[in-house]
Amino acid sequence: MQTFPIDEVLAVSCAAHRINEGFVKKDQVRFDKKFEKTICNSDLLYNYFFTEKKFKVIDADKETATEVKEYLTGLSFKALERQLTEFESNVLKLVSSPDIAKDKLGIAASLPKVYLNKVEQDTWTDREMELSRTSEKVGKLHTRERITGVVEFTRYIPRTMSYIVTCSVKDQHILKFFTDKKIVKGKEITIEGFVKSQAKGKYHAGFETLVNRVKFVEDEK
Repeated sequence: MQTFPIDEVLAVSCAAHRINEGFVKKDQVRFDKKFEKTICNSDLLYNYFFTEKKFKVIDADKETATEVKEYLTGLSFKALERQLTEFESNVLKLVSSPDIAKDKLGIAASLPKVYLNKVEQDTWTDREMELSRTSEKVGKLHTRERITGVVEFTRYIPRTMSYIVTCSVKDQHILKFFTDKKIVKGKEITIEGFVKSQAKGKYHAGFETLVNRVKFVEDEK
């Protein structure tokens, strides 16, 4: 099977990510009108390596590719601390190889996004530990409360097709809730919701307040 040098593939992948201003999936092109005139990232890679539809790979793409490779190769160190997920193991194997086969180009197309997500997760982990030192219970358990906070981190969960949103309250306490609404990080929001639980975090000693049946106050105006 034909293969391509890992460094070249990553640089092209970073160029595709720059051109599309992010990672665009095939299903988004097929089903979302917003992307109907867009070529998904994996197809951009296939076009680059197997057709005449090439695009310019600039120095910044090559520099980003080096960062992506160095960071993702560093997953080997995380394996010393914990068991890697199957996806992480596959990514590590991919970026540690000198070449990438044709059937792996689709995965390679997603690596800039994987890298950015991992960096964001690392940043949030540091911030979460900082908040955990002061985080206490927010509101009264099993009552409906109005709470204002700043969005610190969001993560999309495909299984439920929703986001888990983590906020800081008064720059001290950790508040979490689920929503199907995408919210911008750093935005201050006010919600009304039922305080479902108040427990110490899984990875830290601070309290986390979980709220459900959430309504956004701004939506009621």
